[in-house]
Amino acid sequence: MAKQTSDITLSGKLGDHVHYHRNGKHFTKRASTKPHNFSPRSVAAQETFGLGSAVGKQLKIALKPVLDEYKYDGIHNRLTEVCKQIFRKGPIHPSETKRFEDYNIKMLLGLNLNRHTAIESLIYKNPLELLYSPTGEIKIMVNEHNPTEVFPNHLKMYAASIRFLFLIIDLEKPSHTHHQTQEIIIPLNQSHFAKIQGSVHLGSVDNKLLMCCTQLRYYGNADCHSYSNNKKLVAAAITAIEYIKNGAFVSYPPFNQHEAKPLANKGVPLNTIAIKWE
Repeated sequence: MAKQTSDITLSGKLGDHVHYHRNGKHFTKRASTKPHNFSPRSVAAQETFGLGSAVGKQLKIALKPVLDEYKYDGIHNRLTEVCKQIFRKGPIHPSETKRFEDYNIKMLLGLNLNRHTAIESLIYKNPLELLYSPTGEIKIMVNEHNPTEVFPNHLKMYAASIRFLFLIIDLEKPSHTHHQTQEIIIPLNQSHFAKIQGSVHLGSVDNKLLMCCTQLRYYGNADCHSYSNNKKLVAAAITAIEYIKNGAFVSYPPFNQHEAKPLANKGVPLNTIAIKWE
């Protein structure tokens, strides 16, 4: 073995020699000519990483309209890590398949998409209720509530803005479409908000992944024309994820979000859909 003493430091294989460092010192040794046999656990770990990275990249592309708005580049690593955990736990039924929808995709629920604030820190009592249908019909309800008790009263903002981004993802092609609802504005200077409900129709969702991202931000002025510039008053998270197969929701085992570790092309306009209020 040769010890490297010059200022030139190399790392990795060069020709038939391998360069590496240990304890702050650089060494060179001849590369092994024997093929390396990975253990079954190493092969499984490599496969899990590859699958998690591929699906995480696909989800990041689908979520790009939200991520561009909040400028959170670190979400790719978080998506990949959660997807790796999903594959690592194995399919929900005994199977040799490697399809993402056959694993517990519910582990993505609650994943925050922005850097600064978790969505649950900006809303104390959730007044929202969404009911999903395998046909692509979604009922949206904002229950009767007191805004001063639902939203943090120390923010001194004029109104809260809530929007939903629905993603329909075909994991096989892969491809996706996204639909963003018009915003729901809740004035914060009142003590009573009457119940409202409506619906949106997303079209065919059969044999596709349906994901909902809830976005919450605040208006800093009374005319509600410009959002607050405080990034800590902006939050977005994955609040629903379902897989529809043969006209029905696939059942997944319940998942405790607290057990998890922390975890479209640019410029394409969103298809903003109106909510049909009843």
